[in-house]
Amino acid sequence: MNEFLNSVRKDLGKLLDEVCNFQLNSKNFKVETKSSMVDYVTDIDKKSDEMIIDFIKTNYPTHQILTEEHGIIGEKSQWCWVVDPIDGTTNFIHSYPLHCISVGLKFENETVLGMVALPVLNTKFHAIKGGGAFKDSDKIYVSKQNILEKSLISTGFPYSRATHNPNLVYFNKIINKIAGIRRSGSAAIDLCFTAAGYTDAYFEFGINEWDYCAGKLILEEAGGKSYKKEFNTKFGKDEMFIFTNSCIDDELKKTLFNS
Repeated sequence: MNEFLNSVRKDLGKLLDEVCNFQLNSKNFKVETKSSMVDYVTDIDKKSDEMIIDFIKTNYPTHQILTEEHGIIGEKSQWCWVVDPIDGTTNFIHSYPLHCISVGLKFENETVLGMVALPVLNTKFHAIKGGGAFKDSDKIYVSKQNILEKSLISTGFPYSRATHNPNLVYFNKIINKIAGIRRSGSAAIDLCFTAAGYTDAYFEFGINEWDYCAGKLILEEAGGKSYKKEFNTKFGKDEMFIFTNSCIDDELKKTLFNS
């Protein structure tokens, strides 16, 4: 399988170069909204999605596809691609230089390949299961920071403008007990930045599989760990995703959940 996955990685890298160039050269685009007035989608998202779908259908016609913009495409298969054509659409619209293309490949429901391409930074993070994690051609590792008070942590907030925003509660719990907090506006980028040791952990409520599929593998191959905690509230079920450098796990979870 490794030979196959290495071949896929090379071909996917070439495709994402094309998609990156397309996004970088797209100066005029139409903006629409989805679940809320700040949950944006552009025609560039849609065209990028089509470019990736066409690549998969042409080269791997029996594989299933899950994308943010189209949902599930194709019959059930051992292989499933998980695609977010632009993670960080709000950033993209504002020319804020942190958005990315995130593509994961699953075999029998386990992610075996992940690639996250950042067009403006001309950088790709990628991993094959069991083969380590890379930023371009350089191997990356999570940080060795083991003191929460010295840690830099990232988070994000939901598109919903409802009064119920569970992340604010945990944001307030952690903000004065760490070195600093960052918000990139892209879950996939936050995962890659933790994988590369730029941050020490990342947590967020309510992210979707296309947000974390590729980045989660990259993080774990870099030595990180991932957790999911479910909460039952009067508003329904909430899910918090926690991704760490594996050194501050206990202290972070204790601060978030026991204080």
